[in-house]
Amino acid sequence: MDLRKLDEAIGVLMRMAQMGIYDPDILDHLAILYVERFEQTGFTKNLNCAVKLAKMAVRTTSKSSLDRCGNLKRIATQLKTRFDKTDSRKDLDNYIEITKLAMSATASDHPNQATLLTNLGLRLRKRYFRTRSLDDLNEALEATNTALGITPQNHPDWPDRLLNLGDHLRMRFERTDSIEDLNRAIKVTEMAAKAASNNYDQATFLNTLGDHLGIRSERTGSTEDLHRAIEVVEMAINAVPQGHPHRAGYLSNLGRQLAAKFDRMGLMEDINRAIKITEEAVSSTPRNHIDRAPRLCDLGNRLGTRFGRTGLIEDLDRAVEVTELAVNTTNKPTMIDQSTYLGNLGVRLGMRSDRTGSMEDLNRAIEITKKAIDSTPQNHPKWTTYLMNIGPSLYRRFQRTNSIEDLNLAIKYTEMALNAMPQDYPNRAGLASNLGSWYGSRYKAISTDPSGDLDRAIEMLEIAANVTPKDNPKWPEYISFFGYWLGERFNRTDLIEDLNLAVKYTEMAVSAIPQDHRNRASCLNNLGICLWKRYIVFMGKEGGSKQDLYRGLSAYIEGWHCYNAPVSLRIHLARTAARIFTLERNWKASEALLEEAIELLPVVSPRSLKHTDKQSALSGCAGLASMAAAASLKARNSKDAYRALRLLELGRGIIASTLMEMRGDISSLRQQHPDLANEFISLREALDSPTITDDTRRKLDQEFNKVISRVRNQAGFSNFLLPPTENEMKQAACFGPIVVINVDSLRCDAFLIELNHITVLELPNLKLKDIEEKSASLRSSSPGSSSSDIKSTLEWLWDTVCGPVLERLGFKDSICEDKADWPRVWWIPTGLLSQFPLHAAGYHEQGSTETVLDRVMSSYAPSIKALIYGRQHRIQNSTGSISSPDPQRTPSRPKYALLVAAMKHTPDLLINSVLPFVKDEINMLKELCPSLQLKFIRPTLQKKDVLKYLNLKECQLFHFAGHGLSHSTEPSQSYLLLEDWKTNPLTVGDIRDCKYEQKFLSYLSACLTGTNEVEKLADEGIHFISAFQLAGFRHVIGTLWEVSDKYCVSIAREFYETIRDEGMTDMAVCRGLHQAIRALRDGSIDKETAVRNGTLVKLKGPMNYYWVPYVHFGV
Repeated sequence: MDLRKLDEAIGVLMRMAQMGIYDPDILDHLAILYVERFEQTGFTKNLNCAVKLAKMAVRTTSKSSLDRCGNLKRIATQLKTRFDKTDSRKDLDNYIEITKLAMSATASDHPNQATLLTNLGLRLRKRYFRTRSLDDLNEALEATNTALGITPQNHPDWPDRLLNLGDHLRMRFERTDSIEDLNRAIKVTEMAAKAASNNYDQATFLNTLGDHLGIRSERTGSTEDLHRAIEVVEMAINAVPQGHPHRAGYLSNLGRQLAAKFDRMGLMEDINRAIKITEEAVSSTPRNHIDRAPRLCDLGNRLGTRFGRTGLIEDLDRAVEVTELAVNTTNKPTMIDQSTYLGNLGVRLGMRSDRTGSMEDLNRAIEITKKAIDSTPQNHPKWTTYLMNIGPSLYRRFQRTNSIEDLNLAIKYTEMALNAMPQDYPNRAGLASNLGSWYGSRYKAISTDPSGDLDRAIEMLEIAANVTPKDNPKWPEYISFFGYWLGERFNRTDLIEDLNLAVKYTEMAVSAIPQDHRNRASCLNNLGICLWKRYIVFMGKEGGSKQDLYRGLSAYIEGWHCYNAPVSLRIHLARTAARIFTLERNWKASEALLEEAIELLPVVSPRSLKHTDKQSALSGCAGLASMAAAASLKARNSKDAYRALRLLELGRGIIASTLMEMRGDISSLRQQHPDLANEFISLREALDSPTITDDTRRKLDQEFNKVISRVRNQAGFSNFLLPPTENEMKQAACFGPIVVINVDSLRCDAFLIELNHITVLELPNLKLKDIEEKSASLRSSSPGSSSSDIKSTLEWLWDTVCGPVLERLGFKDSICEDKADWPRVWWIPTGLLSQFPLHAAGYHEQGSTETVLDRVMSSYAPSIKALIYGRQHRIQNSTGSISSPDPQRTPSRPKYALLVAAMKHTPDLLINSVLPFVKDEINMLKELCPSLQLKFIRPTLQKKDVLKYLNLKECQLFHFAGHGLSHSTEPSQSYLLLEDWKTNPLTVGDIRDCKYEQKFLSYLSACLTGTNEVEKLADEGIHFISAFQLAGFRHVIGTLWEVSDKYCVSIAREFYETIRDEGMTDMAVCRGLHQAIRALRDGSIDKETAVRNGTLVKLKGPMNYYWVPYVHFGV
């Protein structure tokens, strides 16, 4: 009936109803017409009217009416239709209720009774999905069982009803873990497959049978069930043509079973085929299909599984990508489906964080897995899975942040999952292994071991190893960590039995794990650790030999050559092997290993990582470059200084080096290869954007590396973005020698770089142990203190480092004060030595000439590359001058400005919030600006305003006077205290992320602006001085520790007056600070002064050291 006639018929019947003619037949007919109009128009209001009218028909029919059942079935049909449309829980409840009424009005032997029971079972199952009420599922089973009981076996619906019963039974198994239900589900589904009337129906039943068999295999560990599951699903696929609508579902199921087989047997052919088949399933599923999301999720799982074996990051990236697509599908999944996708995405993100070091991935993994846990009922089987999944991510965050709270949560959730899991469940081994390792980690973190964590760790790991078949791919990892923790227990108990077992089990693990497995390197590392321990125990004792040492060395070297292992682990293995080679005095082997390891540092810290993630990754490689340089010098008897120095340059300041690459001068490339230069600039700018995602950044980084390779293939560009060549290093010494001081336990040396040669001066009296002791002492000493600690430290620096270096360079005498051409030296200390004031080294008694300060002017640089980079920032001419040195010339409108951010009072600072001499410093600067031909600018003392003015081209100089605080664990979070320091601090990271094309000077009259308290990041130079240099400032004046409020004014005045008198040149900046600190050293001081880190110190005696911490970094 067309819509016009339909409306006419509805109108006639509605008028009859309005006249009070409430005949049930009329109401039924009218309801049917509204249903038909709903079908034609899709408007829900038509269906609402149909339902309302059908109910009226029921109410106007006597209970004994023969039409009652028909009317109820009509209502049920209409409610089902509307439920399919709206997903309304109320419609579902009404459908179930009315279907039950229809059943009660139908004779038990009526043919429709079985249909009603079947439909009731299906709707009860649907409600169970929502409510998780076991009563609904039990009632669904009862209804379906009853329907089957009254259905003849030759009835066409018999196989379908068997299939429904099997599905209900499997669901109850998933809820109750009743293996009897699962066995019966398999039995009735087999019966359905045998009873199928055609190939297509049989394919459906076979696919479902394969699903049930796969579940039983997972539950019981039966490989027979798994092989049969694969067999019957393959039969289902072969039974349907290519374009069949169900084929994609069968393919997806086969992919799951093949992946399960890979998990069980570890054959790469299975996981490769699983991925190929699941990809076909996804590509065969329309984008708007309800099953596309779960199939994408399956593909993500398969790719993640292959990554776990091969370590290919491309698989993991794609796994994250397709699982994200599943989460963001346009079809609205149920809450349980959404939780599944979130849970799987959390696993993939956690794995990627473990591989790349991305904290963003890790935090997001934890966040979305918690969301999956919270949105899943505790009686749902997936809830336990999500508890299992969140543990590894929480543990990774503990490893990153040392948060014991995260470790405790990882243990808590995993214990909950283990307790909720049946004793004979195969996955218990994996949980027990994780739990054992985490107990062990807590034992190490809390050395008192109040909970007996070490013994619990060994107990859990032993369970994991013992319940897992030796042919299971996971067994080698379980037995390896069992052995490792037995070795840890030996450290506490000295029981040699534990150590021998540790060696035995870790050897068994290495023998069992495939050669190409990504975790083989981890097993080899555990073996090496245990063998080394046993070597140490028996070293020098009767019966002792070097066999364990050599076997351990072999394990470390083999692990280093596991190219699919995490790069950080490979570097650790190379470093450990190199140490053993040094014990054996095999310097060349040690050098070769370390040189290769150094080359991998950029892989550990790629451009795509956030700076904080890079810091975390590099902290594990602290001292590697110094060790490599020392080994190289040993291997070549100090004859190839450049080779060792290049390793030092390559392995230090990785983060800064990356930024210099991104911001460096490419004018030569632009002139000779403009297209390549434009491509380089485009990718560089895209990578530098703060808004792009980690995924996009990783892809851009890959493209960027390809462009760099193409550039290096061009004539004359082979060293593009690589450490300076030997000639470039020597040329960098054109204004004075550069002294790079390398410190390592093997040896300490000074590389002396001069215009014509690079030489090495061994420093035999400089010891790493002494540096560590002096560093601790220096941190506890106050700047103005006359304590013997500071005095002895300066004298020790002279005796061990600076005195021998200056003697070798020919700077043997003090310089007359009025001499204009003072020699300059650039110091580049490494490791902990970078926190020492080399420029202040010496014996500072009256009349002494044995001081650096009286022989040369000192500047610092983080690296030779940084020094060369800084010299690219020319302002106007080759001298770096930005204004005339003639203070008497006719005043004109200043072209440049001095931006002054001065904090006389710091709000909310509990100690020393007022710096009384800051006012004097401001006035002094304001008075000097006209003679410096600079405009004086004072911004609002808010972070936003200061950064805004720093962006102005005219603000060539920046002067900060106030408090600076160093962050003890995260150096990029060290900050300068402005008015909004509590809510929006100006951090090292903020400045480092800025890009200024041309800036001349940043003067930081505050405490700790050149300090990095994180020893493992000492070679990264993460502090304000370095940050301002990377941002584009040619010169930075800063401090190594606390400074006096009063004498900050004196230092600054002397400094700026020198610039006024000599001109704003590179030499004037260096000379200005040099003269200022000499003047303060030789002057008298008061008894008390405030310092600019929020503390107060007493200054005593005739010789104080408040002048020591000021340093110049620049060209």
